[in-house]
Parts: sequence; structure tokens; C-alpha cells
Amino acid sequence: MNEYEQIFLLEGHPFNKEGLLSFCAEKIPLPDTPDWQREIWKFIMEWFSPEDYVEVQTSGSTGKPKKIKLSKKHIRASAQLTLDFFDLKHGDTALLCLPVKYIAGIMMIVRALTGRLNLFFTEPSSTPDLNKFHSMRFAAMVPLQVAEITNSGNGLLKLEKTDTLIIGGSFLDKSLEEKLKTAGNNIWQTYGMTETISHIALRKLNGPDSSGWYKPLPGVELQKDERGCMIITALHIGVQNLVTNDLVTFNKKGDFKIMGRYDNVIISGGVKLFPEEIEQKLSGLVEKEFFMAGIPDEKLGEKLVLFIENDAAEQSVENALWQQVKNSLSGYEVPKKIIFLKTFEYNNQGKIKRKMTVDNFLTNPH
Repeated sequence: MNEYEQIFLLEGHPFNKEGLLSFCAEKIPLPDTPDWQREIWKFIMEWFSPEDYVEVQTSGSTGKPKKIKLSKKHIRASAQLTLDFFDLKHGDTALLCLPVKYIAGIMMIVRALTGRLNLFFTEPSSTPDLNKFHSMRFAAMVPLQVAEITNSGNGLLKLEKTDTLIIGGSFLDKSLEEKLKTAGNNIWQTYGMTETISHIALRKLNGPDSSGWYKPLPGVELQKDERGCMIITALHIGVQNLVTNDLVTFNKKGDFKIMGRYDNVIISGGVKLFPEEIEQKLSGLVEKEFFMAGIPDEKLGEKLVLFIENDAAEQSVENALWQQVKNSLSGYEVPKKIIFLKTFEYNNQGKIKRKMTVDNFLTNPH
């Protein structure tokens, strides 16, 4: 069957290729088409264009954010791997609630087109509207979306409308992970980046097969460099010896855990500290956005500091927080200072720009 004879499904409506492209072309110029929908229609047009690649914005996992060209052949191979892993079939429902500007949103569309899934969509936001959907076979979200939904009324019940949910894009808060363990559906955390065309490894978050270790997908080979950072080879998606800044540890089975990012490591008094690991221990204690970082210190070289996004707290609140922090951490993990900042710096994906936030503080500490 050629692609003109294939049937593609958008919110239950069947299209052949010609009809789908006509539909997208009609929707794009309409003034009442929301921008987030216009991006969907534009990408579908781009996907079926004669070009053999698409340009995608990276998030900066392997360097500074930039636009890169990804082969459609490799994107399709990545999509097929996900379809096979989760046994997704023609007509299964899939939800797109992520922006199409980045790889996660793009891959939801390509998976739907490749597997002829029935693609539904809702406006990307931290609280995507799930009330209008009765159930979904498959969806992808970022941790912020999952946290906001979980903390809303009947949050877990909303998430359980989706049979299989994958979560990626950033570290998962430990307290959120504990909540998700009680969910009755299948929830997975992903590891990957734009350069690997979405995830190349998964770990189950709930159920009897849950694990703290990521398992690489078939065809993925992993090793680490002299810094202890992940090197990825996955020839089926065009990846060979891709060096990341993710510090990794492997078990005997070849499964792995991410310890943190090399560029975030703090060396204080000769002791190497991994801020992401320490932050996991504080999740649930600090209600506001926070992160650990090192700032210059004459004796230690760098001293560990806890930054919290909040106007300066009352002394009694700060004292109580200090006690909780000391009870949750040990030894060198305990920060030397807590610094309250009115606002952090964020990138356009909502991730904290740690270095810029710290640099701004050091330039103007008041």
C-alpha cells in the first residue's frame, strides 16, 4: 500500500495523504487557527515534503541549544521502535499535549502517522485539558505536566485515563515518583535527547516490573568516557559515539542510572558532589523551585549552596527549613548556605538555567 492509499486518523477523522495535506493547507492560514495547532499542521506538511530531513531545536543536552537536521528515515525508525516496544496498533488512540517545536511533540505526530494511530491533541500547557478525553492508549508528557495534573483534583484518575504514559525531558521529582507508584496504568520514564531522536532507554515507574534503572532499547550500545559521561551509539537512528554530559553508572546487566550532569558537578574541599542526587533527597521538603549549586569559596574552592526561588523567608520559616535539610542530608551534602532569590532564569522549555541564575546572583548578590 503506498502512502496515498494509507488512512491517517486525526481525532477519529480518516484521511488519505492527499486529503490530509489539503486539510492542513486549509487550516494553516485561517485567522482563528490557534498558533499551537498551526504548528501541528505545518509539521505534517513538512513531514510529507520532498526534503529527506527536518530541522529540530535542541534543548542543550549535549551543548548549547541549536537547530539540527534529522533524517526522516531515522525519525521513522525511532518511531517504529516505540510502536513495537509498546505494541501500539493501527487505530490506537494517542494524545499530543506537547509543543511541536521540540522533538517530543514531533515524535508523537510521527508515531501516529507511521503507526496510523488515532491522534488527538490539546493545547500544550503545564495543565493540559484531559477532561475532554474518555481514555487514551498512549501519551507523552513532561514532569511539570504530570506534577500539575497529579496535584489537581482527582489527579491520578486523570492520568489513569491513559493506558501507557511516558514521561521525559527532565529529572523526575522523588516525591512525584512515589505518588505515581500507586497509579493503576503503565507509567514509564524515558531517557533521550533531540540528538537521539527522542528516547533510547526506558524505566518502569510503577507495577511489579518497576525499576530504578533505565533499560536501553534494542540496537542501543552505551559506554562512558574518561569523565564518566554517557557515550551513545544507535546506528538505526544514525547515532554513533554521541558524547553527552550525563554522568552515568551501569549495573551488570547493562542497565544504567544518571547521576547528574558533568557541568553541574561541584568539587568542594576535594569532595565531588552531584547536585541532582542531593536535590532528589530534598524533593517534597522545599515547596518552591530550588536547586543546588557551587559558589566560589576561599577555603573549599566551591561551597555547596541551596538556591530557592522565593522572596526572603521569615526567620522562623528559614530555621525550620534548615532543620529539615539537615535531617534529610548527611555530611558534605548539607549546604553551607540557603539563598533566596526572587526569580530564577529559565529556558524556553521551562528548565532552570542554573549557571545563569548563579552568575546573576554573584554579579548582584543583593
